[in-house]
Parts: sequence; structure tokens; C-alpha cells
Amino acid sequence: MLQKLVSLLKGSVRVRAASEFPERVLNICSARGIAFRDPAFLGASELAFFVDRRDWRRVKAACADLGAEVHIERAAGAPFLLGRLRRRTALLAGLMLCAALFLVNACFVWDIRVEGNETVPPERILRVLAGNGVRRGTFAFSIHQRKLCNRALLELPELAWLTVNVRGCRATVIVRERVPRPEIVNELAPTNVIARRDALVTDVRALDGEAKVLRGATVRRGQLLISGVVETQGVQSPVVGTRYLAGKGEVWGRTWYELSTKIPLFEQVKTPAEGEKRSCALLWGENRMDFRIKGTGNLSAGYDKIIDRKQWTLPGGFVLPVTWVTETYRPYAAVRAERTRERAQELGREALERCLAAQLGEGGEVVSTRVASAAQGDWLLVTLSAECLEQIGETVPIPVG
Repeated sequence: MLQKLVSLLKGSVRVRAASEFPERVLNICSARGIAFRDPAFLGASELAFFVDRRDWRRVKAACADLGAEVHIERAAGAPFLLGRLRRRTALLAGLMLCAALFLVNACFVWDIRVEGNETVPPERILRVLAGNGVRRGTFAFSIHQRKLCNRALLELPELAWLTVNVRGCRATVIVRERVPRPEIVNELAPTNVIARRDALVTDVRALDGEAKVLRGATVRRGQLLISGVVETQGVQSPVVGTRYLAGKGEVWGRTWYELSTKIPLFEQVKTPAEGEKRSCALLWGENRMDFRIKGTGNLSAGYDKIIDRKQWTLPGGFVLPVTWVTETYRPYAAVRAERTRERAQELGREALERCLAAQLGEGGEVVSTRVASAAQGDWLLVTLSAECLEQIGETVPIPVG
């Protein structure tokens, strides 16, 4: 591979020699120190081989002493290409102009990508960067990392760190999101633990305070489970008879839920129709040039819009500031279709299970479920009955005045 590259830079020719004894051509080239490669006999009196461009005259002179006829069959390499371009000044000027444009184009940012974000939308990050001077068409060497980071983080408090790496025409924005500060709990403030819903208590774990319920008891919502007010009793009791503690602990219990929702027994189905329309646009940096077909300006409802973007790139990943956008408008007709009761019940069950999981939160467990349904005209009433095991304790402050 390296030898072929060197040959292309120096220039090489394929020589075709005709002689009564063609092997003598190779012998005299070896005797005079002329390097050749890839010899191939084309017949009883002809052969071909490659030599460097600068050795062609020496080969011609050596073959003249033998009386052999030689000529160049093929020439390749940079010197021959430049020689042909020297006679075509307009083409050479165009190539030089293109090279200059590519060089200038590489000094600007035409593609911006965001990495590392999970909760902050990339559009918001790009808007903040655009407000601080980093957008498509920005001069790459005008980006000051430290100043940009300090200004952008003031507008994006959810981020802890931000940097912009520019490589060629592409800028990669790498961010790290801030870890939320945990809620500060006053461990000395007196609190109670109450039930946040009706339940059958299965386990009581009082870490501080006094448990007011036992395992197997039935509690109502708002009932006191762990008290932070402790009465001191006994012969050797201190002077203070009542102590206020931070009632803490977990109380687990069996709970029951009954959730309902209505699902329609019909659905709107899109049926493709004839009359597909298409329009195109050319994006050059931040500018846009539309090539709209007549009738695609203000389309009424009933069309699906599909956008296809193709950014022009050169071999090697060199990004050009040109994007071709194709917008396809496909018409459809909304047709009412009947939905089976089984399908409606399944949709309702999935929706109710998601709602139940949101109410249980982390740590909750669904023990058993039962689904029932009843038709009400064009609607199906789906009811989910569930038995769960969850932590029912809720900490509330004790008013001390």
C-alpha cells in the first residue's frame, strides 16, 4: 500500500517493449540499476513492466542499444495530473477555489450535537448556546470555553458542567446534570406518624417514639400509628412528665384499591388516500430556501407530514453546511372502526395498572388483582380491584406552642 502511494506521488509509467529477445530488456535494466516492477510477458516477443517516471528516458536509451522498440502504454501519478491541469487554467483555478472554500468552511461550526443530557431537553441547551453566540455558522476560533461555560450555567441551573468540543465543522456539547440536593430533615422537630389510607397492619417498626397500633389491627386514614409524644411514668420518673420526640418508623399494611375508567368501543383508523404531495427545502447554515410545490402551502387537516433531512458530507466525515429537507404530505381519511370488548378491556386494564403503580410508589407490591367490565352504550366501564402491600405511614409535624 505504501509503495503504491509513493508511486502515485512520484509518477509511474507502464512500458511496453518489443524485441526478438524480450528478456534482454530486463537484463539490461538490471545492469544499469533501473528499478522495474510487475513484469509481464505479453507474447513471445513482447513484455510490459512499470518504472518510475524519471527512469523512462534511461529505459528508452538502454533499449535503443538493443534495437528494441519501446513505448509508454499507460502513465499515472501526480506529475502527469498536474501537467494536464497546467494546460487547463480554468479547471485548475476552480480546484484551487474549491480547496480554499473547504479550508475556510472548516473554520466554522455547521453541526452541533448535545451529549450527556437526560432530563434537560437538547433544544433548550441549544437555545442558550445560541444566545451566547454558539450557533450554526459560528467562527470556531471565537468560542471561549470558560466564558461560555460560566454564562450558560447561569441560565441552565439544572446543569453542573458544560463544555464545547470543536472538531472540524462539528461542535459536540457535553453536559453533566446536577444531582438534586436532598431535602434537609430536622431530626429534632417533634413528629407523629399517621396512616395515609385505610389498611390492615402487617408490621410495625417504630424507630423513635411510641407505637400506638399492633400487628393485625385495622386502621383508618389519619389514625395515629407512631406517637412522638411520650408520657414518662414510674417511681423514678424525671421532673418532665411529657417528652416530645421525632416519631419515626415504618408501618406496613394490606390495602385495597378499586379504580375505574371508561374506554370507547370504537376507534378512529387512518386509511391512506390518493394525492400524496411533496415539497423540498435547502438549508444553508441558518438560512432556508423553500421549493414548494403548488398546493402544499396551507394544507387542511387530514395529512401526515414526514420530514426527511439529509446533511451533505464529503468522504472522511467532512460536514458541509448544506442540508436537503424533503417534506412528504400523505393524505388519509379517518374511518370509524369497532373495537372489540376484549381489546377495550385490555386497554383499560393497562391504564389502570399504570395508575395503580403511580399511587403505590416505590416499595409497594401488588398481591392480587381482579378486572371486571360493563358495557354502557358506546363505552366500556373497566374496574380494577387490587390488594396491595405497602408502607402506609406518613410523617406529620406536631404543633407545639
